[in-house]
Amino acid sequence: MSMSSADRLRLRFELLDTDGSSVLTRADFVLYTSRVCRVLGVADGSPKAEALAAACGRYWENLAASADRDHDGRVTFEEYAALSHDPSWFAAHGEAYAVAIAAVGDLDDDGLIERDDFLGLHSAAGFPLAYAARLFGDLDRGVTGRVSTADFAAFVRDYYTSAADLL
Repeated sequence: MSMSSADRLRLRFELLDTDGSSVLTRADFVLYTSRVCRVLGVADGSPKAEALAAACGRYWENLAASADRDHDGRVTFEEYAALSHDPSWFAAHGEAYAVAIAAVGDLDDDGLIERDDFLGLHSAAGFPLAYAARLFGDLDRGVTGRVSTADFAAFVRDYYTSAADLL
């Protein structure tokens, strides 16, 4: 179930385009935060919800500043693709986003994401259940039924920056 770099780029864009408008806007990141928190039962205004909202907001601001070439407040697929697989950009602007996504899935703050929460997080983001289940199994290595937030954040980083084919 490997995914090519080009297919992953397209899927990343489509998943970030939470409202399905075929462009990325600030509203996509607000909607993403709302969906994730609702699915996981994270209360509006809670520290986890606020941290995810802040990280998504910063990610959008930096993405728009770097990719929105015509300054229309929207990022097209072509504009987004120009930043694809740039580890230095992600290190500067996406790392907090990856950490916040992992942290919101760790509902009991033990550094681990339970399987159901992992699947819920991915469902809220729009990933197919079969993909999310397979990814969980790979990250968990079929052992504990939990994935560390550090391992998941590292996967998110690789998912956004690696030019290699990944799950």
